[in-house]
Amino acid sequence: MNAKRSLRIYQAGIVAASVVALTACGGGTAGTAEPAGPLAQRDSIVVAMPAASQSLNPAATQSPTDRIQQQLTNGTLFTLAPDGKVTPGLATDFKFNADYTQGTATLQKDLKFSDGSALTAEDVAASFDFARTAKGSSLASYLTPISSVTATDGTTVTFNFSTPYPSFETFLPLGSFGVYPSEALAAGVDSYFNKLDVTAGQYKVKSTWAGDELKLTANEQYNGPQPLAKEVTIKIVSDANSAISQMESGQIDFAGDLAPNFLNSLGDTDKIKVHYTPVNGFYDLRLWNPSGPFSDVNMRKAVNAALDRPAIVSAIWGDGNEPQTGFWPSNMPGHEADRNKPRDLDAAKKYLSQTENCKTGCTVNMMYQDQSHPFASQFALLVQSQLAEIGITVKLDKVDAATATKRGRAGDYDMYPGSMPSTGDNPDTLLNNAVLGGAPTNSEFTGYNNPKMNDIVKTVRENLGDKRTKALADVEKQFAEDQPYVIFAPWVRGAATTLPDGFFSLQDSRGQIGSVTK
Repeated sequence: MNAKRSLRIYQAGIVAASVVALTACGGGTAGTAEPAGPLAQRDSIVVAMPAASQSLNPAATQSPTDRIQQQLTNGTLFTLAPDGKVTPGLATDFKFNADYTQGTATLQKDLKFSDGSALTAEDVAASFDFARTAKGSSLASYLTPISSVTATDGTTVTFNFSTPYPSFETFLPLGSFGVYPSEALAAGVDSYFNKLDVTAGQYKVKSTWAGDELKLTANEQYNGPQPLAKEVTIKIVSDANSAISQMESGQIDFAGDLAPNFLNSLGDTDKIKVHYTPVNGFYDLRLWNPSGPFSDVNMRKAVNAALDRPAIVSAIWGDGNEPQTGFWPSNMPGHEADRNKPRDLDAAKKYLSQTENCKTGCTVNMMYQDQSHPFASQFALLVQSQLAEIGITVKLDKVDAATATKRGRAGDYDMYPGSMPSTGDNPDTLLNNAVLGGAPTNSEFTGYNNPKMNDIVKTVRENLGDKRTKALADVEKQFAEDQPYVIFAPWVRGAATTLPDGFFSLQDSRGQIGSVTK
């Protein structure tokens, strides 16, 4: 199969599966375009993912599997339409004051959690306070400008910001920022997320993780349209061959994050369709900046110059992806067309000659896991071979996803393949997570913390118009100067499914299901 032929924006199918729901029960939610032919609702589907669950607590997990669960079970103030537009969710609107230092969300009336209890502004305020203050929260980097969140009345929530934050609204559709019962959070976060028995999203938990399965069932109290599947089982299947075998036998309906070379060899069949979904983000090779071999910027630049991105992309994706050298993906503001530099071994060797500890060669360790990134084993071998050409010996250390996350957070690695998504085409998502020093995500868990870059990010975050546009370009220049990690390709998620287009798909870091007419 030609992979490029399958490179399709899967969002179009979701648009066709959604319906206008302006007068849905519970106050109603703005929907998307009227379908050409509505899909029939099913009793159940099974979605398989290779990465193990780490936690039902969104502040404590980096697992792609958990992000799907979050998007399906968590009620959010707004939702993200397939075309990237922010649309109403639990809230009807969000208004800023004149200088963007305060924002006010107005909730829909008569909202309820899955157990029938009232969902109020107090629950929203408590949920955002939890997300920004939980110890080690992976969500806090989005929320650092918030100085306070207050429930003004039962349906009004006021966010006060220490600095202007005009892009804040664009984060609100993320499933990570779900709304939870304030009383449950106060009684004990661990106890609540161990069960997650009360939710505000499309689904509620029917049975929590037992072995390798989590079962969800539609939440009748949800204020928006009901999903196409009454029940969804999220299943962990680490082996791609096993996933396809179970799909062929009808045990699985959708298998996500499959290795690109596996999908290329599989191709479309009469029953199974192969999809590649472009994501506004990138794949990267993280380098630990504060200590060890990559505390030297010349080491980081040497690796950046030595990697043959076209060869890596061709080996892993065939024609289904393209190389990326600069920070910004090609479809995002700030991208520079000439940033995709070719491999330069002479430059790489020159950088090494300027290092203290690798002038005549050295050894570095590369941790990797193939549960979240199923091509990581292949990528690790390619990196090992290519860096050997300039005198860097790479020792490979394969671990499981949970161990990689733990060690990545602690900086217990030299190199580690990762990825970073954006919310739609919003550049602030990448900035907050990937280059903002001192935030809980620790600059893509690299420990990178340059005051110059932090000031640029602050300028982007606080401004609109020309000043913001210039700062986005400045991010690219500063990233090239510091090279805190190596970006090698845009993020493209591969999946196989027997479901019709528009039923279920991977969107950014989310899982999105179509809805039925109410």
